[in-house]
Amino acid sequence: MPHWQQLLTLAASAWEMTDLGYMGTDMVLDKEKGPMVLELNARPGLAIQIANGCGLLPRLRLIESLPPRRYPLMPDDRVAFSMQHFAGQRTQPLSPQLAQTE
Repeated sequence: MPHWQQLLTLAASAWEMTDLGYMGTDMVLDKEKGPMVLELNARPGLAIQIANGCGLLPRLRLIESLPPRRYPLMPDDRVAFSMQHFAGQRTQPLSPQLAQTE
């Protein structure tokens, strides 16, 4: 996908604008302007778990298990962490029962 790294960094940068620990970022890739944020979602849909075959809970638990930091990671660092730990990787597939509880 064109501008993939820029899209990820833009989404990670949106975190500083909110007090949300977890959020969804809706974006478009404009032909003239490039990546643009449409909206931030406090309660994003979780259908992505079905699309990528990964549950959200193991990923959230990994992030929550990290030791507290004196200074938060910068957006580029958060993208690098996510790519290192989650990109191209499948966790356990969701069972139908688990998909309903996450």
